[in-house]
Amino acid sequence: MIKQMLNVLTVKGKAMIAAATLAFTMSGLLSTYLMYVIVNVINQGHIDRSRSEMTVLCMLLFAILLLKAGLVIAADMTKHFAGFAVVAKVRESIIRKLKRFSLAFYSKERLGEISTIIHKDVDRLESLVGHFFSVMFSDIIIALILGVWLFTQSLALGLAMIALLPIAVLMLVLGLKRSLLLQKQTNDDLVDMASLFIEYVRSIPLIKAFSENVDFEEKLQNSIRKFGTSAKKQSKAVAIYVGSFSIFFELAYAVMMIAGAVMLYYDMLAIKTFLIFIIFSHEFYKPIGKIEKYWINFLQVKDSYQRVSKILEAPEMSQIQVPQKAGTFEIAYEKVNFAYASNEFALKDVSFELPQGSITALVGPSGSGKTTVANLLLRFWDNESGAIKIGGVDIREMDYDDLLSNISIVMQQVVIFADSIYENIKLGNRNATRAQVMAAAKKAQIHDFIVGLPNGYDTIVGENGVGLSGGQRQRISIARAFVKNAPIVVLDEMTSNVDPVNEVKIQRALSTLAKGRTVMVIAHHLHTIRSADKILVFNAGELVEQGTHESLLKREGLYRQLWQVQASAKEWEFSM
Repeated sequence: MIKQMLNVLTVKGKAMIAAATLAFTMSGLLSTYLMYVIVNVINQGHIDRSRSEMTVLCMLLFAILLLKAGLVIAADMTKHFAGFAVVAKVRESIIRKLKRFSLAFYSKERLGEISTIIHKDVDRLESLVGHFFSVMFSDIIIALILGVWLFTQSLALGLAMIALLPIAVLMLVLGLKRSLLLQKQTNDDLVDMASLFIEYVRSIPLIKAFSENVDFEEKLQNSIRKFGTSAKKQSKAVAIYVGSFSIFFELAYAVMMIAGAVMLYYDMLAIKTFLIFIIFSHEFYKPIGKIEKYWINFLQVKDSYQRVSKILEAPEMSQIQVPQKAGTFEIAYEKVNFAYASNEFALKDVSFELPQGSITALVGPSGSGKTTVANLLLRFWDNESGAIKIGGVDIREMDYDDLLSNISIVMQQVVIFADSIYENIKLGNRNATRAQVMAAAKKAQIHDFIVGLPNGYDTIVGENGVGLSGGQRQRISIARAFVKNAPIVVLDEMTSNVDPVNEVKIQRALSTLAKGRTVMVIAHHLHTIRSADKILVFNAGELVEQGTHESLLKREGLYRQLWQVQASAKEWEFSM
């Protein structure tokens, strides 16, 4: 997995990691050499040295300290630059990937988990690159160099120095294996808790409205308790194996000192060699003493990387090698079949045509397949068999971005970003000028409202359009469609939950938007689509009727039943 994580780095990033490792290694060796010089001075005695020699020695020590400081600064900056480069690259890759997934991906993944991955997990990759690779590699290189050198000074004392290290490492490895399982459980519980917190915050208005129902709060509290239990269990396991490792690790140093003292007592070892081992063995032991820290960091990053890679390696919408372009914009569904999952709702052998420049309405009971038909056109999912064609070209043979560039979407659930109204409208076309944005707003019947705001088009709106009414949000969405100026428009009728004034304005805006375009309307209120060129009636995933409003009313089929039900509902509404 380390190889996979290193592959995330660019060539420049790898070069920066190598440079940081080299700088840290040189800095560590300089520290070692500095201590060696001091040991020599102590061993030989400074009283025999002249003033000029002492001056040279002091200048040498100062130069070593200065160079060491420079190397540490350079290494620290370089490793963080590499880490930040990885974070930027991975987050950019995730953002690009999220756009290219089918809607099926988002039906399986929770937004809270995706948010945790983008923020917490990607940040952990930075810590791996910035604090793990260069420091660990330099510590290992320094330990190997010092180990070889110490063994050349005294083979017997070198063997004593490493005598208990295998036992210490074994205790650590056994404990770390158990920690790996506990770490995964803890992280899974954390993701679950984070997702519930996000859902809780978003649902606060509903929760306050139904404050006597505490089911969700209890669910959240259970999630918090579950995370606390798993975190405590992991901490307890870590404390046990870290303590066991520490005992044997400290005993290793003690064994070396006792062996050295005995050898010194029997004149089998020089005092200088004994001092060298006492001082420099600490540097030799450093990477071994940090194994636990390195491994815990690795486990955390490994778990984070697995979640990040789940997004980076998830299958995208299929892309054709030689994409085709549609010359015209009539739409045809040819024997289309699709199911979300086995034994669930399915579209069955659906065929129909939308002539270029026509308005076609999709009607039917809830769950009949209207939205699914539209989603297949947008390739939120891909049909399992049959074909959907634009201008005679199968949409699966078109470049996905090119397909979406030809379609404007005006849905019932409008997404408004926490930004200015101007930027929210300009989302339809990033190259649009301010004049084009204002012209689109006028066509969408929202310009007068915008200019009446304190900062006009530069007024900042809250996330999801907080501060705007439903009708205002929908007209901003229509303005986006005008700015995009795509030849195909998909509409999810938006007037079902708005007041009469907004409904009139929205209908006027939609009438203007539909002119000269191929329009697919998902209709809920039948009276709004009476003038449609064609009405398609769906029921349980099947296209059961099609025709004009007048022709369908004459058939005494499902459309007539729906029309009569809505007419009765209107009469009941007026009689209240």
